[in-house]
Amino acid sequence: MIKEIKNNKLSSIDPQSIREFYVQQGYKFFNPNMTIPANVVMNFMGEDVRNRLLFTDAPDGEELCLRPDFTLPLALNYLNNQVSAHKFVYDGYAFRFPSDNEETRSCPEFRQIGIENFGSLDKIKTEVEIISQTYDILSKLCNFELEIKISDISLFFQLLSHLELDSFLTNKIKRLYWQGQGGKEIKKSLENIIKRKFDTKIDIKIIESYKKGKLTNLEFIKEFTGYDDLSIYSNRTPEQIVTNFINKYDSNYIGELNISNLDIILEFLSLDEDLQSTIENLHKFQNKYKLDLSKGIIDFEDRLEKLEKSNVELNNIKFNATLSRKVEYYTGLIFQISNKNSQTIDPLAIGGRYDKIFEELGSYEPIPSVGCSIYIDRLLHEEVSNEK
Repeated sequence: MIKEIKNNKLSSIDPQSIREFYVQQGYKFFNPNMTIPANVVMNFMGEDVRNRLLFTDAPDGEELCLRPDFTLPLALNYLNNQVSAHKFVYDGYAFRFPSDNEETRSCPEFRQIGIENFGSLDKIKTEVEIISQTYDILSKLCNFELEIKISDISLFFQLLSHLELDSFLTNKIKRLYWQGQGGKEIKKSLENIIKRKFDTKIDIKIIESYKKGKLTNLEFIKEFTGYDDLSIYSNRTPEQIVTNFINKYDSNYIGELNISNLDIILEFLSLDEDLQSTIENLHKFQNKYKLDLSKGIIDFEDRLEKLEKSNVELNNIKFNATLSRKVEYYTGLIFQISNKNSQTIDPLAIGGRYDKIFEELGSYEPIPSVGCSIYIDRLLHEEVSNEK
């Protein structure tokens, strides 16, 4: 077995065995493009990730980005008919600078091995397959106890839809969620929204001109701010910047987030328990507030039933409503696998469902998609740390 060096110690984990395990499960090995058009990446990544990307220019002047993950370039290869399979395993380096909280690396490149399933209509079965396969290979390799946390973004978005908040507040709450903030941090941010109106001094004529098509996005921004430098907007597109300005203006007149709505949101985000208790409490929650979360609950019950038949011990799985990823393309299930007794907060593997990604990339038809990535640097770090 191949040995890798980590922190001056030898690791018995052979990353290639992970890749070969997935190949034996029917995944086709494919290494997607190293670079990807920067505008594609910017549309899908959250602000935290945008600030940690690596950019370059092609000879024709097109701005490119070194792949920050494998999902986006692989999806583009698939959409452009450059690969013919539907189940893929990849193994290589992705590129983005570590966040302030990352403890297992200091350089911008890191090795990932992962899988993607494009097009499977049996969504829950495919999700459970990916969770159980990844848990299986990590269990065989790791000399420490693993735990799984799962969440479902669609449930949270269903809740926000039922509360009928205005678009500015809804987008604000979603951004707080994507940032991975806990209930206390989200509560503090939302309470600040409740306490104040936005000081938005904007000429209504500018909005009217824009809505009538008389101003482009860039012209709107220049009229509103007095200049057209977009660098202060965290790499958001001109359309996103304008939409935010208009929504912020509208929020002064459409409505506010009231205390009762805040309590409902925080009660949902406080769910942090075993799967069976989660199902029971979701039923109680929707009945208590007269909400319809039935679609998400049915999917959750189906997921639990199939997980019970898999090789994963349910005692090792918990639901955590605030579990999120800093990339914003996930649409349903999110999960992560970690060392239960780790001294770091970094999960070993992360994954989930992202059904809208292909449509946003230009597909005329939706393509159900779900995948998972294993962070090799974290895996080796945890093994060595566990041996100390």
